[in-house]
Amino acid sequence: MNIFHDKYVLIAIAAILVVSAVCLTDTVPETSSDTEITGIVSDIRNTQSGFTFFITDSSGTATKCFHSGEITEGSVCSVSGRFSDDGSILFASRVTVR
Repeated sequence: MNIFHDKYVLIAIAAILVVSAVCLTDTVPETSSDTEITGIVSDIRNTQSGFTFFITDSSGTATKCFHSGEITEGSVCSVSGRFSDDGSILFASRVTVR
């Protein structure tokens, strides 16, 4: 084989390996996505580190949430955040009053 031919084969193999490594490490796990719920806030409780409350959506489902900022009872809000590992509470990273 020609020495130039071997060099180009090695470059092509290296490029394929780099692209494969980037594709494999650049995936985002589905558990990292935020959940967004819009509804009416009720049953606000003050805790040492923030507030727990329920938000009831249009289907009547009440979801328990935690947020570090103050929430107004009866307001219509969009809550965005992540559920706890057991799914019992939504840790709100963003609360927007509608």
